Amino acid sequence: MATGGSILKTSEETYEYICTSCAEDDLIKEAKKYCVDCQRYCCQDCLTYHKRIPLLREHAFLDNSSVKPQGQPRSLPAFPTKQCSKHAGKIMDMFCKNHDAVCCYICAAEDHRSCEDMVSVSDNIDQLYSKADTSKTSSDIDRGLDNMNGRQNDTDALLQQLRDSKESAIKAANDFRMEMEQLLKQLEEASIIEIEDEYKKLETLLLEERKKYEDSIVVLKNLKQLLVQASGNIAQQFVCSKLAQQLIKTIKTDKIASSDFRHTEVTFQPSEELKTSIESKTSLGQAPEVLSRIDDLYKVTKIHDLNVKLQDDSEDCFILGSCIIDNTVLFTDLWNDKLKRFDISSSSLIDYCTLPDGPRGVCRVGEEVAVACMGVVQFVSINDKLSLSRSIKISHESYGIAYNDDKLYITDEDKSLYMYDMSGNLLKSVTTDNDGQDLFKGSNHITFNDKKDVLFVGDDDKGLVCFNAQCDYMKTITDPDVRPDGVCVDCYGNVIVANLSLQTIVQCGRDGQKRGIIVDETKYNEYPRSVCINPRLKRMFISYQSCKVQVYHLC
Repeated sequence: MATGGSILKTSEETYEYICTSCAEDDLIKEAKKYCVDCQRYCCQDCLTYHKRIPLLREHAFLDNSSVKPQGQPRSLPAFPTKQCSKHAGKIMDMFCKNHDAVCCYICAAEDHRSCEDMVSVSDNIDQLYSKADTSKTSSDIDRGLDNMNGRQNDTDALLQQLRDSKESAIKAANDFRMEMEQLLKQLEEASIIEIEDEYKKLETLLLEERKKYEDSIVVLKNLKQLLVQASGNIAQQFVCSKLAQQLIKTIKTDKIASSDFRHTEVTFQPSEELKTSIESKTSLGQAPEVLSRIDDLYKVTKIHDLNVKLQDDSEDCFILGSCIIDNTVLFTDLWNDKLKRFDISSSSLIDYCTLPDGPRGVCRVGEEVAVACMGVVQFVSINDKLSLSRSIKISHESYGIAYNDDKLYITDEDKSLYMYDMSGNLLKSVTTDNDGQDLFKGSNHITFNDKKDVLFVGDDDKGLVCFNAQCDYMKTITDPDVRPDGVCVDCYGNVIVANLSLQTIVQCGRDGQKRGIIVDETKYNEYPRSVCINPRLKRMFISYQSCKVQVYHLC
């Protein structure tokens, strides 16, 4: 059987157009209309069904005479079916050559009234349609889909970051409330001590008065007893009477302390200043808006130098590694064997500690940092004060270090990348790709992306070498502007690389591809060795073989 523009000859009656739906059920019925939306021919019964079903009532229909069959049997007519989003039920069957835009006839009348080159799509499809254009459009759509999928992934990462930051902010508010409660408890305890001290002072005075009364009562009772016993002895009675009268007179005239304590009580007068101060607050703090950035390139607004040389440093400084910890920044000083911690906002030294020989890379591991030193990874507590904790031995040189999922990743500034567990057991080492080619000429600093699924290894000669979390090689970014020694990642998916030989700082995307140059070589007098960034405080730190670290203020 054939449909469309063919003639079906399975009965005595023949029709130029037959109903598509009925033909599929081996029924021969003459088609009365062509449904543009369904792209099917319809007999009178099928047209009736269209009118009965609400979702089908707005479909557009053509008379058979206006349909020109195309190509082989069963081919559909070349007529657009896309409905106009502005005018419901109207087909976008007009094309404005002046604006290179398709529209419905109402749009044509409203928006393209003055356009001279307005044509019907169906009537001019042979001149308008180009297979090459369709192929190019399909490729453009694929690229657009890749771009949108990437942006969607970026947005998903930002949403997760936002959710995580909300939990962190709530925890910070809870912690602050507990801190305030502790401070209030301390104030309460101090107030209780003051009350207790005042009470003891007044109690002592009253007890002393009470002792006076008690002694006077005893004396008076004794005198009365003597007075009774002296009955018949007028001389004794006279003496006792005079003694009693003198004592009574003394009691009446003596200004005893108790007269000053008729309404004695210990009271507490709350601090109205403290109460007013708390009542004036609407919350425990602030939740300042921090806008997320995906594709924005960081811009430098100001630069200042941070002097990292300490008074007891015996050598000039060589800051080879750096790491952001909350609102502080840590630097490893290779030549002075120290880990130094500075406050980011004030650029002031907080504390430091002495490390084993040759500290290089540093990364955060929970409430500690791990420092790659000569033959050892040294862990340092970062709570109140920097203090050395445990260490694990390694049998190779070390340079860069990263942490993820209870594993340490270490480079040797040479040909290899190593993966260890937290007990110091070597799990894997990587030197070549699947073809046996060397992956590194010098494996330098390393970092994971914000999703923790890609490890970036800087190599000043090879480029940015990428691995998954299992240390499987993925690819190498060979952009001539990406030749890093130092690498770090912000919380928005950006990878920041410090190019040693190029003397530039470049911003790359989550995939490692270059987005732009943040700092060019004109800003440098020396060669950058490490980079770290705090986007919330808008600071970036670049270290060198120098006693000064450059601090870049960003926007």
